[in-house]
Amino acid sequence: MSRFGKRDVTEILELLEKELDAVSRLEKVEKMKLRAKIRHQENWLLAFEDPKPGKVILKLEGRLSEIFRLYPSSFKEKVGELLEAKCSKLERSSPE
Repeated sequence: MSRFGKRDVTEILELLEKELDAVSRLEKVEKMKLRAKIRHQENWLLAFEDPKPGKVILKLEGRLSEIFRLYPSSFKEKVGELLEAKCSKLERSSPE
């Protein structure tokens, strides 16, 4: 069973945080709180067994719904592309 590595999870969370920085209608303190919520997803992502891009996006949206509402609709595609690359790398490296 494959799982994301620490580096993969860090890249996913950094993408979420960078997009949050682009949201201009939030105060600094609010952004800090939302970044903390994003970082709290690290252990969950590390423990996610046999990740598939669609499944991970759905779960992330559920866990971070108030944050995903702030992002532009095109951002979901960007996350999907990153997850697609990470999951295909996992599939290639996992022993069959």
